[in-house]
Amino acid sequence: MSYLIMLICGVLTAMPYIFDFLFFLPYFTLAPLFIIALKKKSAYRHGLVFSLGYFGVVYHWFCYLYPMDFAGLNAVGSVAVIITAVVGMSLLQGVGTAFVPMIFRYAVKNRHPLFAPFAAASLWVIAEWGQNFFWFGVPWARLAVGQHKMLPIVQSASLIGALGVSFIIVLISGFIALAILNKEKIKRVRVYALVASLIFVCNLLLGTVLLNIKNEPKNSFHAAAIQSNIGSTDKWADDSVYNSLSVCEKLTREAVKKNGAKLVVLPETVLICDLTYESSLIMRLKELSREVNAYIAVGAFYSEGDKTYNSMYLFTPDGRLLNTVYSKCHLVPFGEYLPMPKVMNALLPHLTDINMLSDPLTAGKGPMIFKTELGDIGTLICFDSIYESLTLSTVREGAEIIILGTNDSWYKDSAAVYQHNGHAVLRAIESGRYVVRSANTGVSSVITDKGKIISLLGPLKTGYVTANVNTYSERTVYSYIGNTVVYLSISYIIFLFGYKIIENRRKALKTE
Repeated sequence: MSYLIMLICGVLTAMPYIFDFLFFLPYFTLAPLFIIALKKKSAYRHGLVFSLGYFGVVYHWFCYLYPMDFAGLNAVGSVAVIITAVVGMSLLQGVGTAFVPMIFRYAVKNRHPLFAPFAAASLWVIAEWGQNFFWFGVPWARLAVGQHKMLPIVQSASLIGALGVSFIIVLISGFIALAILNKEKIKRVRVYALVASLIFVCNLLLGTVLLNIKNEPKNSFHAAAIQSNIGSTDKWADDSVYNSLSVCEKLTREAVKKNGAKLVVLPETVLICDLTYESSLIMRLKELSREVNAYIAVGAFYSEGDKTYNSMYLFTPDGRLLNTVYSKCHLVPFGEYLPMPKVMNALLPHLTDINMLSDPLTAGKGPMIFKTELGDIGTLICFDSIYESLTLSTVREGAEIIILGTNDSWYKDSAAVYQHNGHAVLRAIESGRYVVRSANTGVSSVITDKGKIISLLGPLKTGYVTANVNTYSERTVYSYIGNTVVYLSISYIIFLFGYKIIENRRKALKTE
């Protein structure tokens, strides 16, 4: 029965990723995980069941890849890849997350109850942060993403980052767990429930204040994000490059003529070619930027020696192509490169077929800033936006606004495209920068420095979004201190275990 409860709680905790109005669920559904961890010796197994329910729901959108004829797979091959993706990602991430309740049990056993909520929050944050460092980690399923529509709740990300928001959620659930564990002691229940409520209300009030603090913009202008709506299959057709460019040219002219856009952002690899060798396309884009008198950011490939990059170019209003080229730093496993190729070829050969590139891409070396008259423009491409550290580095390098090109066409109109946009919301709040997000088939959006989506075009639509954007030179607290909440969490867990070792040693000496 306890395993079934864990599975249900894991599923419910993931619900805000699909239905944002259920944002409140994790505050309550995480509590049983820590209650059972304290009561059951099999805390790891219970944590694994919880994690499988949680990640299984989050990554359900892999099913939208079917059919995978774009990768040359038949129905059977498509189903095999999708099942491997959903089950594999859930297991890979669940195996690590399941250590949270297990370590929690040993860290707080026979300790003062107040140690428990902070230990739970610390361990969860460490687990989320740890997903930054492995190809299978993929920090997609962070608790804060499910809160991105509740702007007052997530404003604290400008101070302590999205991981700090996760810390607050788990901390509240930890105090709720204490209230449930002490249900027979009414006074304690009231105290713990009151503390949980106060943490939530304080974060809400702080967020409301932060939302209403207006910074003085350095510059202000109209920007547009083009959504060409060319799907994965069509994107790789023989004539796709010129078809894509024609669609983008038309939408760019319209965005500039009707809305006065000074900056136009095109999607990730909107041109499936290496612009390094396409002088005719470069000339055509130079003419377009000169004609509309606007900066145009274009996603395409870039070569340097024998290395190929997924990159973003910028054309200026006077028809120049800047020498600065940003290359995607966080490549998509199996889509842009094959992790552990020998192992994958031997164990999971069907996964090696889904990469549509003949050769793996090379990851970029770090942030690059486009110096323009509009301001210093930082760039992210697709997967980059789920890693807070890259946005942090980009702002520290001087970015005053962020442009983001992505291709989420693989996932059609599933929850994935909205979840991915949710990460962009968090990056905007953390960095205190407007984000102009251009997605090949959606969703495209313009997001303010407070995380408000002021313009959005839904998936599978052809068009563009446009809005007035600001550039800022002021930086958020988070841009200075980074993931300090993680380091404090690690220190707290070390303290708990260190103190426990010393206590056990003292007891052993007394009995000798």
